[in-house]
Amino acid sequence: MQFTRRTSGSALFVNPLMAVYFTVDLDTLAARCLYLDRIENTYGRRQVITRIEAFRDEVSTRIPRAYPH
Repeated sequence: MQFTRRTSGSALFVNPLMAVYFTVDLDTLAARCLYLDRIENTYGRRQVITRIEAFRDEVSTRIPRAYPH
């Protein structure tokens, strides 16, 4: 279905990730974010990036491994 004259007659592109966008529960997703408290009172992109980088420096990550397919 075309909703505007601008898109009338054009092919509609449906991004495969749209199913995730419409079904994700943001509150549940945010509850799993381990650095949410660190970015809560940030202002601007640079502050967010800096605080996430600091968090990553403090935690140990698991060793990447290949999964059989």
